[in-house]
Formats: sequence, C-alpha cells, structure tokens
Amino acid sequence: MEQYESPLRYHNVVQRIQAASTVYEALIAMQSTYDVDFATYHLPLTVADFVDTPYVRTTYPYKWVSHYLLNGHVKIDPVLREGLVRQIPFDWREVDIPKEADEFLREAWKHGLGSNGYSIPIVDNKRRALFTLNSKRPSDQWSETINRYRNEWQGIGFHIHKKAILELHGESDPVPHLSKREKECLYWTALGKNSKDIAAILELSEYTTQSYLTSARNKLGAATIASATSRAIQLRLINPYSYCNTLN
Repeated sequence: MEQYESPLRYHNVVQRIQAASTVYEALIAMQSTYDVDFATYHLPLTVADFVDTPYVRTTYPYKWVSHYLLNGHVKIDPVLREGLVRQIPFDWREVDIPKEADEFLREAWKHGLGSNGYSIPIVDNKRRALFTLNSKRPSDQWSETINRYRNEWQGIGFHIHKKAILELHGESDPVPHLSKREKECLYWTALGKNSKDIAAILELSEYTTQSYLTSARNKLGAATIASATSRAIQLRLINPYSYCNTLN
C-alpha cells in the first residue's frame, strides 16, 4: 500500500480535519502540521452539472483575495487553469506560464505569496475541485518537501474535500462515485485477497491495483483499505456475495 513519511502525523492531522468546525479551520490544521505558508481549496461548481457560485476557502492574505476577486484574476490564474483539467497532482514548476499571466504572478508575490506550490486535483462524482499548497521555501527545499509528503497531501486533500461537501450540503450529499476498477478491487479485498492476488485476477500490475485501492479509500474518506471496504459494503457500493454488483 502507499507509504507515508509519518503515518502517525498523517492520522493526527486527519483527525484534526474531521474535528474542525469549518473548512478554513481544516486548512489551518493542515498548514500548521506541514509548515506550508498557505493552503486553498477551490470547488468551481458546487453542484455537479449546474453552474453556480464557486466555493473557495483559503488561508491567503485577505488583501490578496480581495485584489484577486476585484481584478477578475480567476480568468488568468495559470495554476487554476491547469488544476481544472489535469488528473494528477502537479508541481507549479511544471506549468507553462503564458505572457499575460506574468503581471498576475508579480502581483501575487508582492502580496506575500510564495513562488512555489503544489496542487492536487480532486474528482468526486462529476465534481472537480483543487487543493493547493503554496510555499516561500527555496526551490530545492520545496522539492524535498514534496517528495516527503506528496502521498500524505493527496489523502488529506480528499478529507478536506469531504469536509467542504459536508459544509455545503450537510448529510444529503450523494454517495461517492467509485469507478468499475475501484469497485472490483474493493470487492476482491472484501473476499480476503491482497493487492498481489487482485492484480493477478484482474490482469493489472500490482502498482495499478494499489492505486485503485488508494483512490477508493480516499473517496470514501477512510483511514485504511479495510475500513474503506467496510464502508463500501455499508453504502452498497459493493456486495461481496455478488460479483455482478462490481460491474455497475
């Protein structure tokens, strides 16, 4: 399964996020734990397939947030643009910056933002969100930080996303959407198979199988694969007594 630099720290911050009364408090908990400068959660459409007011929570300075909104920077923000089309997490240094965004970045730095960042796209049902971390650390230190914590950050992103959906919709939000492969992997886990067994059954690599299990665990907001499997059974996403259920 995925390796965390410090499982205890990860589980502690997840508990703090779950206990937080607001998404903003959850972001502060994450930010202080990993010593990053700013954290942001952005959900462009608060209801799938329905255009309405974006939901954003951030620890960026208030003056920058006001400046960003008043000047319509959402239209030229290169990180947001990339984050809403990418499928996997990315370092900001991977992003091609168009010339029209140069002044935007200079303004961001003047308002105290760091030049380095890491963004994690989150896809849940038909919703797409972006969880972003910003840092003032030098590039070499930031690279080391990403390498140490990227797995933990991805899991935390899903927990903050879950907190945001709860803040928006309460308990009425629909059951998380799992892909066919995610359901299949959880189904065989429920029958006692490990990732190596499942890889052989589904004719996948063990790494791919582990990735599906990790993705399913994150979507279900579970701390372990075992608890994710139990949650999937409870929500009737899988039925260990009927293989056909994994095909829906």
